[in-house]
Amino acid sequence: MKRLPGRLVLYVMAIVLSVGTLGIGAGKTALAAESIKAIAPDGSEIVITAVNRPVAAVNDMILYTRDNSGKQTDSNEWSTAAVVDDVEGKYIVSAIADKKGAVDIPSNGFVLFGNAASGQWVLDHLKAGDEVIVSGYTLPQPVIGPSLLLEDGSSYPVDALDEDRQPSLTVIYTHAYGEKTKPFDTDTVEYIVAGDVVVSRNTNGSAGTVIPGSGYVLSAAASGPLGMLEIGQGLRAFNLDIRILPARYAEIGQLPVGIDKLGGSRDLGQVVLYQPSYGSSTRTNPWGMEITVEGERVTRIVAIAPDPSRPGSYLDNDSPIPSNGFVLSIQSASPFYNQLNGKVAVGDSVKLVLDSLVYQAGKIGYDAFNPRTREDNPAGWDDANNVPFPGYRGLDQIIVYDRTYGERSGTNPWGNEIVVDARGLVISNGGNNNAIPEGGFVVSGVGTTAAWLASRVPIGATVTVDRAKKRVVVIFTPSSYLDKASIGIEQAERGIQASKARFLDVPYAQMAQQIAEAKAVMAQVQAKLEQGDQEGLLAMLNEMDRRVSDLAFMNYESRKVETRGLWLRPKETNLAQVKEHLDRIQATRINAIYLETWWDGYASYPSKQPDTALNPIYQGFDVLQAYIEEGSKRGIEIHAWVENFYVGQGHTSPVYDNHPDWWMISRKGDPYADLGNTKDYFLNPALPEARDYVLSIYKELVSKYDVAGIHLDFTRYPDSGDYTNDFSYDPYTRGLFKDRYGTDPIDLHPGDVLWDEWTRFRIDVINTFVDRIAHEVMPLRPGMKLTAAVWPNFELAPKTVLQEVKNWVDKNYMDQIFHMSYVPDTTLIAADAKRSLDLMGDKGLVASGVGTFINLTKQVLADQIDQVNRLGVAGTALFEFESLFNNGYDHELKLGLYRNEAIVPDYATTLPVYTMLEDVVRKMNEIYVPFGGMSSVDAKAIADDIRKETKKLQPRERWNHGKVVSLKSHLSKIVSDVQGRSSIQAEVKNRILTDLQACDHLLDIYLTKEGKSGQ
Repeated sequence: MKRLPGRLVLYVMAIVLSVGTLGIGAGKTALAAESIKAIAPDGSEIVITAVNRPVAAVNDMILYTRDNSGKQTDSNEWSTAAVVDDVEGKYIVSAIADKKGAVDIPSNGFVLFGNAASGQWVLDHLKAGDEVIVSGYTLPQPVIGPSLLLEDGSSYPVDALDEDRQPSLTVIYTHAYGEKTKPFDTDTVEYIVAGDVVVSRNTNGSAGTVIPGSGYVLSAAASGPLGMLEIGQGLRAFNLDIRILPARYAEIGQLPVGIDKLGGSRDLGQVVLYQPSYGSSTRTNPWGMEITVEGERVTRIVAIAPDPSRPGSYLDNDSPIPSNGFVLSIQSASPFYNQLNGKVAVGDSVKLVLDSLVYQAGKIGYDAFNPRTREDNPAGWDDANNVPFPGYRGLDQIIVYDRTYGERSGTNPWGNEIVVDARGLVISNGGNNNAIPEGGFVVSGVGTTAAWLASRVPIGATVTVDRAKKRVVVIFTPSSYLDKASIGIEQAERGIQASKARFLDVPYAQMAQQIAEAKAVMAQVQAKLEQGDQEGLLAMLNEMDRRVSDLAFMNYESRKVETRGLWLRPKETNLAQVKEHLDRIQATRINAIYLETWWDGYASYPSKQPDTALNPIYQGFDVLQAYIEEGSKRGIEIHAWVENFYVGQGHTSPVYDNHPDWWMISRKGDPYADLGNTKDYFLNPALPEARDYVLSIYKELVSKYDVAGIHLDFTRYPDSGDYTNDFSYDPYTRGLFKDRYGTDPIDLHPGDVLWDEWTRFRIDVINTFVDRIAHEVMPLRPGMKLTAAVWPNFELAPKTVLQEVKNWVDKNYMDQIFHMSYVPDTTLIAADAKRSLDLMGDKGLVASGVGTFINLTKQVLADQIDQVNRLGVAGTALFEFESLFNNGYDHELKLGLYRNEAIVPDYATTLPVYTMLEDVVRKMNEIYVPFGGMSSVDAKAIADDIRKETKKLQPRERWNHGKVVSLKSHLSKIVSDVQGRSSIQAEVKNRILTDLQACDHLLDIYLTKEGKSGQ
């Protein structure tokens, strides 16, 4: 699969360190060196890196106490935990959990959570029953008896649990008591508590108080010390058996297993529920366990298991989803994995609960408020360059900005922000450098804190900033759904007006109808909440939320000519599976698939070449032929995605094993690239035998299969990193260079006299291989396209991965390039698109590669595609199939950006230009004239001129030189006519001209490929 760009690797690593159970304390502390220590019974000591924050670096030792915002540590599965409890005034180890992910934090104790070497210290020096001493830090005092502890340190006894209240007593009610407390009078006040935060206060006891499964109700005397608690105030119950249930869960035996999401990709530490509507199977990787349930009974269990047919590999979970049940999928870093693996059995009963009302709260400490100097936030300073990080925001920090800071937060693209309005309501979640609203504020995070904000703060939530305690508190209750809906409708109505002002081609009537229906449901929800009526409330809340959420995605334009590509690694073993997947792809209105055909040293077809074969995962099934035949029936192009000399990800392959003299060798002598958590194996691209071999695969492929194109990937060397272990240091390549320049390249380093020559030597190795593909492979199937997935930094790539895309473009080889921009922010992909368009010019098309696998919010994904479309790219490609559907992006794409069917922008045939010209006429008649952007007289005159030209075209004929030159001449006259009509509004004029220029661009590409000018 694709190697991530370096900048993305850093982004992903920061988030992967802790994504599951994020415990980010309200009092999170980064410590000065050696300020806090843990001391083992043998006298061994270890320095505590920080208190109550996630693991952020290798070898971190984190001390978790009950002051952590969550009741568990983070879910870093490469760490070791020592759970320590107070026993008669001493802190005694109660358990050691090695690489088990998140663990519970004892109320009257702490957890030492060590990563890598720090985790090994735990294993070497501690065992259950040992006493541990913490020096340099004051641990929270143990609490005795059933009690409530407030944030000011005051403690109050709890008199009863789940018992009918008595005058002046303090009682806690859990869901075990019932759905509601009993009615009460004015001498009592009741609070709903969730996440150790008061989220609701009830003084009207006529109907009692709803008891949420995700929290509890505190009932107290109104005149007593607990009678004046405020919403947002923190408190914690001690020494009470309060069973808190997730909002959604599956109860297996007596264990409620919280469900993180319904469908979608299973990420680190997550539990995902897969229902029949998701598809035929879960499509999950090996790193977890899955429990299949039918008729409320477990019928099948799979867990991490080796693949007997592929040594060193593991079997995907990928459980079939029964039509009368579901699959519960548990990633290995989830604490539920160890609680269930080997313990749950076929026949066990399972109860699924998805319909509880949501009461949730979270709190997170912040590091700085409006930082403007190094002293305000030392961690926000880039010491290496002696400048602040943008917005003074450092890694894993939370920064709060209000309007006194400026109009925007000023942060870089590598984090996430929530925007809170003057009412204290979250109005957006996503992006960076956001505008700061008057009377409101922006909460900004990066790394683990960005992940916390993205996953824990919904639109409509109430957010408060407690500057005294340096923390942010987030509350979401059923009434927050109304706020979320109101915000969504307000934004949609403003968006519609903005679209009309810009004469955008969006479904105005459907959006108006959607708003009317959402408002009707809102009124019903409002009435039910006011009446305290829960009957059918959850279904109404979900319907209202869906209607409002859909509105945001309907207000995007959907082009009728563009590449809508999808990278896909086929795993099917029969025709029915291929049809199922293609049906889903067609329903999403994708028109091109880049099917992984030469990968891991195997083919996706029955190859007759030596040292390779049809990949054994296909069990003899010709998956490539099936995709070609079924794709053609659906109007979907199938391109052969090939990976050149990359012949093993995490394992070797026959061609690698059989030809050790073909191996690519690193500077350190390694026969592999170790760029992440796996070893990657490459053939030597400089070796004639290896080059001939890979070309023989491609020649066989295009001779036997009617593919739409060859799509090149890994047309480069592995990333050179810091150049201490770069590549191509095998004897053959070193000898070639030495014969030419008299120096062994292994003695060269950046800055040396011949370093540039050594870099150019390897760049030319790749360039000349592309030459051979263009001259030897492409002629075997005339009309086939040559495309490539490329690194988007065209200045840096020749130095780091030895890829020189400009060379291929200048030689007129490329029909389309796909810049791989798997980034979290729209500004980054927009910059990559601009560079790619500048590089390509009229020599081919540009598509933007968008990452569906990096957990972008659906809004950010849509914004990225929309932004590059506006810049003029010919389309986008999504990486990749599984994450597209696992994360549910297809629904939102079909609502907006992929609303209309689209044809591929082929410069060789007339249909794309014909379609775009006809669409100009339609938009004039349906949008520009009705909205007052141009007169009907102007529209008719321009339409008549366009129709004169489209009538000359057969929609599916191939261009010839004469027709192209003739149409270009007539388009030039139409452009001049449009420019000269002063009565057309500027925005409309610009839109018409943009569409005409897109037509002219395709014609110019035709002439470039033909080798003639348009003169």
